[in-house]
Amino acid sequence: MKSMEVIPGIHLLSSFLGAGVWGANVYLLEDNDLTLVDTGFIGRSGQILRKVADLGYAPSDITRIIITHYHADHIGSLAMLKKVTQAKVLAHPADAPYINGRLPEPGAAGPKWLGRSFTHFRRLWSAIATSVDVLVNEGDELPVLGGIKILHTPGHTCGSISLFCPSRRLIIVGDVIAHRFGLRLPSKTFTEDIAQEISSVRRIASLDFDVVCFGHGSPLRHGARNKVSDFARGLSLPS
Repeated sequence: MKSMEVIPGIHLLSSFLGAGVWGANVYLLEDNDLTLVDTGFIGRSGQILRKVADLGYAPSDITRIIITHYHADHIGSLAMLKKVTQAKVLAHPADAPYINGRLPEPGAAGPKWLGRSFTHFRRLWSAIATSVDVLVNEGDELPVLGGIKILHTPGHTCGSISLFCPSRRLIIVGDVIAHRFGLRLPSKTFTEDIAQEISSVRRIASLDFDVVCFGHGSPLRHGARNKVSDFARGLSLPS
């Protein structure tokens, strides 16, 4: 699958193993240097770097890797990509301990059988602990594409972040919202706080954007703000 240019300067490096079902989307941001957003499951580094090469770049052109949250389908190939590119890894301080291995990843919410299945699944697809070089917080701005603002959008994980690029009228939301057969919340099984999650969706809906990029599912490029606003209005906090 060829990479998709979402808008000039932002590429979806395709999604792996079933259009993101088994691995998260990976985005490449082009500026004076390159920024990766998320890394897919373990074992995807070669595919990612081939996509980067297809666009005319070398691994060393990647100077930063931003992680939207610590789940294995987003950080699986981080260790290898960091080793090959020597890029700096950026993440929120609440998720950094899970990325660098200082804290074990929490188990799945739900019945015991699901927890056992999750544990087995995690062993198969576990990520290698990787140091986080730069902690990013709410309100930080990165010198990429005219300024990318870090938004702390917790709920799916305690340190989930979204990347808002006002100059391009685009937001990358990680797993705060999924786009599969319409807009959806992420699985409750893998979401730490559903009330926070809904609050984060409502916050995103209040922003001014034209394009939304998701961790799972294709980017939304037509009527994105209205669709996200309608989706947010239909959500209700758990009683």
